[in-house]
Amino acid sequence: MLAARALDSLVRARYGDSLVIAEWHPYAHDGFNINPDDSVRVGRYQHNPGQPSLALDGYQEVAMPSDPSEYYATFEAAIRTVKSTAAYVALTVTGEADTVEGRIAVSLAMDSITSGSSPTLYCVLTEDSLLDPLGGRYSRVPRQFLPDPNGIPVGSLRRGDTLDTVLTFVATGQRLDKLGAAVFVEDASGTEEHRVLQSATIDRFVLTEEK
Repeated sequence: MLAARALDSLVRARYGDSLVIAEWHPYAHDGFNINPDDSVRVGRYQHNPGQPSLALDGYQEVAMPSDPSEYYATFEAAIRTVKSTAAYVALTVTGEADTVEGRIAVSLAMDSITSGSSPTLYCVLTEDSLLDPLGGRYSRVPRQFLPDPNGIPVGSLRRGDTLDTVLTFVATGQRLDKLGAAVFVEDASGTEEHRVLQSATIDRFVLTEEK
């Protein structure tokens, strides 16, 4: 909870939507785990499966300070280091939803692809203001992979190519004012480092009339 609050503070104070956060709950006994298989997938990113933990760009684990008051400074220093690395992928996303369907428009352009990598586009629908049994409030909690947990392979794109696609989800019964999305391109080649090459976020969906 304190680690999540430190990240939320960094978003508000310094990074805005340039910092994409998904606050995974990877254990099967956790009520915010979106499904049991999620435990296995997220575990690939965590060399130390304890909670809380922080992995930047999908692979770089940050050593958690023993004193929670140091979370903010430690996270900020690690984020600055990661953001200094050049990105070779351009990614923009927008989201809209009505009472029936939500739509995430994705535009992706590749500048270069590292030999042996397997860039894959993932989209995770997230939800804010979820309460645990003790009244703890959580934000950016993953609720659903779009279109599915396997993502969309984009390794066939070459420099100058652009992929434009729209991902949809069922909006009926959803708290639309609490939904967002984390979209990212990851090297899913199966190596130890599942490096995120670029990411983008939707903080809130634009609400529209039913089409």
